[in-house]
Amino acid sequence: MKRIKIFLGGYINYTNAQNINCLSIAKHIDKNKFKPYALTVHFGSTNKYNFNTFNCFKYFKISKVFGFLWGIIICDVAYLPKHIDTPLIALKLAKLLKKPIFTTIEGNVSDRSKDNLIDLFGDKNKIKKHFSYFNQIFPITTFLSKQKINSFNIQSKPLYLGVENKFSIRSSLKKKLNQIIFVGSLIKRKNIDEVIRLAAEYPNINFKIIGDGPEKENLIKKASSNVTFLGLIPHHLIINYFKKSDLLFLPSKSEGFPKVILEAAYSSIPSVLYDDYGASEWIVNRKNGFIVSHFEEVRLLIAELIENPLILQKVSRNVKDLASFFDWRNIIKNWELVIFKLYNERK
Repeated sequence: MKRIKIFLGGYINYTNAQNINCLSIAKHIDKNKFKPYALTVHFGSTNKYNFNTFNCFKYFKISKVFGFLWGIIICDVAYLPKHIDTPLIALKLAKLLKKPIFTTIEGNVSDRSKDNLIDLFGDKNKIKKHFSYFNQIFPITTFLSKQKINSFNIQSKPLYLGVENKFSIRSSLKKKLNQIIFVGSLIKRKNIDEVIRLAAEYPNINFKIIGDGPEKENLIKKASSNVTFLGLIPHHLIINYFKKSDLLFLPSKSEGFPKVILEAAYSSIPSVLYDDYGASEWIVNRKNGFIVSHFEEVRLLIAELIENPLILQKVSRNVKDLASFFDWRNIIKNWELVIFKLYNERK
């Protein structure tokens, strides 16, 4: 039986959400049916993978262009998660060679967010032109599929991303709320000022902030003594901080599907999220997480969890079921069906 060659357009040895997803797809896809190919970034040494990779030099854009051209030429089907950053010549080559390519939409297209696709491209016609190169475009949540994006030929059914179960090591639950963690880029859209405000109101709780970005220095100036900025942490080491935390707070009001909530869930850590981007699609409030509508509600929730730790313990026990549903070992079957369909429909 011929194995379908699938090119995964992410740098699998470089920590980034899309890159990590590509690595997970390559890891979990059925090797009897598929033959994965991916990109790596050259750091002086190359990790050994049980599939083919093209090693790109980080500071030489031309090597990245060659990497994408290599992937398009060699593949039967290509998944390009970084569709905005994919070299135009690679998209045109795929069309010329009639290689089916697909991508995922992981953020709002509408005018709800300041870094949405319309802001990036300038107008809807340019977005349509960009997406015209792709055979299929999938939202990663049902909420995103309901945005006003039908004119961009985006599928109505989401293609969920998965999470690795390597975070599942926490065996016991703490008796009270001691530590709250934030993981993400330190940029304005993430609304991290609310983490700083919350820490000031609850000086007896430790707050850990993992990530880096242009807002870091400004946030440090505002932070109280119970806030620790940990900077960038290698993805596989974040688990060490989850083990010591009790709650994840993500104050952003514009996201696609923040995978960090699933990684935290595997460590029995529930999340506090705003529902502006459809968190209720996967979170049942007070069952496997907490959904809030404004900061005052967050403040009152923390007070309640301090007063009644049994609520946190109950939700912490339930949250692992959320992570299990999105385990890559289950989710990968949907991806295989998409790739099969594209391969069989190619012209």
